[in-house]
Amino acid sequence: MDILFDARMLNRPMSGLERVQINVLRELCELPDVKRVRVVMQRHSNPPKRLPEAVELCEVWTTEDIVKILTEPEQQPDVYHLTWFPDTTPRDLFLPLLAPASVVEVHDAILNRHPEYFPDREHWHWYNHFIERLVRNCDRLLVHSRSVIGEIERDLRGDPGIADVAPLAVDPDFHVPLSPDEVRRRCDSIGFRGDFILAVGKDYPHKDHATLMRALARLPSHVRLCIAGTKVWKNPGETSDELIAKLDLGDRVRWVQGLDDLDIKALLQGCRALSYPSLEEGFGIPPIEAMALRTPVVAADAMSIPEVCRDGAWLHRPGDDRELEHLLRKCLDGGPEVQALIERGTAVERSYSWRRTAELTFACYEKAIESAKAGTSPRHPLDPRIRESLAVAARYKFNDLDRELAAWQQRCLTAEAQLNTVNLHAGKLEALLREMGQKPAPAPAPPPPVPTTMDPAAPKRPRWSLKRRIKKIRDGISRRNKP
Repeated sequence: MDILFDARMLNRPMSGLERVQINVLRELCELPDVKRVRVVMQRHSNPPKRLPEAVELCEVWTTEDIVKILTEPEQQPDVYHLTWFPDTTPRDLFLPLLAPASVVEVHDAILNRHPEYFPDREHWHWYNHFIERLVRNCDRLLVHSRSVIGEIERDLRGDPGIADVAPLAVDPDFHVPLSPDEVRRRCDSIGFRGDFILAVGKDYPHKDHATLMRALARLPSHVRLCIAGTKVWKNPGETSDELIAKLDLGDRVRWVQGLDDLDIKALLQGCRALSYPSLEEGFGIPPIEAMALRTPVVAADAMSIPEVCRDGAWLHRPGDDRELEHLLRKCLDGGPEVQALIERGTAVERSYSWRRTAELTFACYEKAIESAKAGTSPRHPLDPRIRESLAVAARYKFNDLDRELAAWQQRCLTAEAQLNTVNLHAGKLEALLREMGQKPAPAPAPPPPVPTTMDPAAPKRPRWSLKRRIKKIRDGISRRNKP
């Protein structure tokens, strides 16, 4: 099988989704029936981890470069795998339609349920409609838990009957624990020692760190909370800092970011428990990472979490801080119950493997190819004339940089011309009023004088002109396009 694996998101720093792609690629290359794996990446990207040697790298600038691979007979793969939700250009909707067979990977539909996570309603409508259309344009859908199949039907208005489940696993590095001295050293450098609870993720409301903080407020005062993530939620009255102040938690809660894998391992090994109170997850790798390192897990009984954790974690009702507090106290107290939980968690984690993920992904590819050949997938029947038209339209340089630069220049010049026209009419009106003997309206007060560079203490005024700026942009484009 010849696979085209769209991994353009690997130009970003390593996170959960990027880690999934690296591990799946490694195992796909080892499958006996895989003849060729080409990986689509943005040109000049530096993947956060080295790609397997067996893959062929296809560097692209834009969607048009992928269209050429999908539509030119000598380059066509057997199946095209869109591993993420690109929402930067409508042309990406063409890709699953133009491929001989296509699979779209759906990690979750959380953003489709939360318009408040977008700058405005218009941005959310665009994203929501884009994803709804994307899941209808392919032969098969790949998901990582059965709960996501429900999201496809409920939130994306897609066909759950074409979804295949391929559970994820733990990065192999997490199977090698750090030494106690290394754990202690790294935790000390991060600022945590003694009894602390670990949580992960940004402070979006659906992560429900608020429930965890309310539980923490009733735990002994020496117990602290480390959250490996960033504070991004800025809605007044709902921010993490406001809740911390309201609960009088002070420095008992600290957010840490910029951690590498070894730091995360150290925190997982050094904490008394991983708390995972999230209300919405498509899979949720952190709990099984904790299980791999023999750390007790307390998680919300929500969406995919019970499916993934099974009996390897203590589950609490979503949003129930009293029950969460009770379970965290049990972890802090230790004893046979906690040891039994750790053993069950270890067994659950061992049931997952990236080889199994790759095998199920390959099976999804086979179904997509069979469905495309039989013409039974949601994207069929597609008139050949429509397919050819889409290919032609997708090849057009909508985002050609020279065209965009010329359009931007024209907008600037138009605005300048309009401003000159307004000033001209204002001057004519003032002259007419003077001729009629009427006193013109007083001019607005002039702006304060700009300090001249003659004064050594005065800040230098930046030199700027539209012409110079355009020349710099053109020179940069020319340098980048040189082979």
